[in-house]
Amino acid sequence: MQKLSKICMLMAALLIMFGCGPTSNAQADMHTVYGTAKVDIPSGYKNIGGLSVSVTPKTWESGSYPYQRFNTTVFGDGESYILSQTMQVSGNRYYVRPLSGTNVSRWGTGWRMNTYQLDPATASAEYARYIEYIRGTGNPVAASYRMEMYDKLIGRKLVARVLVLTPDTISGYAAAPLARELYTLDRDDFRSR
Repeated sequence: MQKLSKICMLMAALLIMFGCGPTSNAQADMHTVYGTAKVDIPSGYKNIGGLSVSVTPKTWESGSYPYQRFNTTVFGDGESYILSQTMQVSGNRYYVRPLSGTNVSRWGTGWRMNTYQLDPATASAEYARYIEYIRGTGNPVAASYRMEMYDKLIGRKLVARVLVLTPDTISGYAAAPLARELYTLDRDDFRSR
């Protein structure tokens, strides 16, 4: 009886040490967007590649625009997609105006969040490039999407953004706005300091 008691105590100690039930690393599905900005990629989603898309801001000076580009990693599961993006403003003369809107806590940090409707036949060159890329990889595209957009300004010149595309034909949200409407640039006038 004493031997059985010792075996039971050893088994209990092993269960406590190694945990009982299935184990999983909660961080295994976290993808870093930039620095501490991370997104949880649900199981079933696969990395299907990446692309860069240039956007033209409203700001114009001496015949040229500040350089802006969304560097994007695309994760997909069926017709659903998550796009992890960073956009940085080039040069020293411009910065992104502080973002305003609804703030939420998601994936362990704060984000600005908006929900839009995205038609895959959009006239927006930026969104059309994402849809074209997804189709080009042989992945299916839904007739319409509800797009949750999470973004945050990191410093003055970099935006981290996550687009969550879920098939949805009747959401009734406003159409996804152009990046130039979302991320207004201001000129950093060194002479006024």
